[in-house]
Amino acid sequence: ILFSDILVIPLALGQKLEFIENEGPILGDLPCINKLIDCDLNVCIQNISQVFETIEILEGKKQQKKLIGFCGGPFTVMNYMIERGTSKTHQKILKFIREYPKRSERLLKVIQEISLLYLLRQIKSGVDLIKIFDSWAGILSKKEYEKYVIKPSVYINEKLKQEYPSIPRIFFPRGSGKNIISFIDQVDCNVLAVDEKYPQQLKEIARKKNIILQGNLNPTILAEGGERMKRKIKQILFDFKKNKHIFNLSHGVLPNTPIVNVSTAIEIVREYESNKRTS
Repeated sequence: ILFSDILVIPLALGQKLEFIENEGPILGDLPCINKLIDCDLNVCIQNISQVFETIEILEGKKQQKKLIGFCGGPFTVMNYMIERGTSKTHQKILKFIREYPKRSERLLKVIQEISLLYLLRQIKSGVDLIKIFDSWAGILSKKEYEKYVIKPSVYINEKLKQEYPSIPRIFFPRGSGKNIISFIDQVDCNVLAVDEKYPQQLKEIARKKNIILQGNLNPTILAEGGERMKRKIKQILFDFKKNKHIFNLSHGVLPNTPIVNVSTAIEIVREYESNKRTS
């Protein structure tokens, strides 16, 4: 997987971006939304041409391996642009979309369009799969979720499918809870990543729609390790045994996670798959 930070999109749009040690990303003032609407996104995307050059290098070296490209979901990217960094309360973004709905829609549309262009350029440069992370989908109300998560996802998914029908599309609307049912009903993706909290009917719907599920070990449990981790991994594998399933974390490896825990988790999954094939 090519790990290029999702905040390259604000950078491409002209918003200053710095990464401060022990603080994380810090973004500058938001560019004028009216100017963003009128700007040439094909020119903007050239601001991050290094990403595509990197993909081309990897494409020439990957041999039989598959290369996954990715970007942030439009709402998550907009969240960072408005908050100007990481936030625990998300008060600025929630105030923005609720008090300035028209401005929010215009900004979301710009992010949606350049995100699509970004993904298309990644595919053209050599990635084999695409994943869209909407890390902050879970902070929205049901109505807001429909507007800011599902609709942009439907748009991007359909455009990618039209342009590159053979490229698998993975979506991860983290923290969706019950809203994940509306998502899977409307977004005809190949793979849907889920976190540790999801409605049980999701598994049956995914089977009927032939959608692969991906997830969903809590990263804290992986960091903790020990017998609890082993039991939870086996439980997840059992819970998804009737589905097409890719074992994964619910979101990101924590910095304090011992490498030995990661190795142990991989061994448990491989042993489970080996036993399933021979049984």
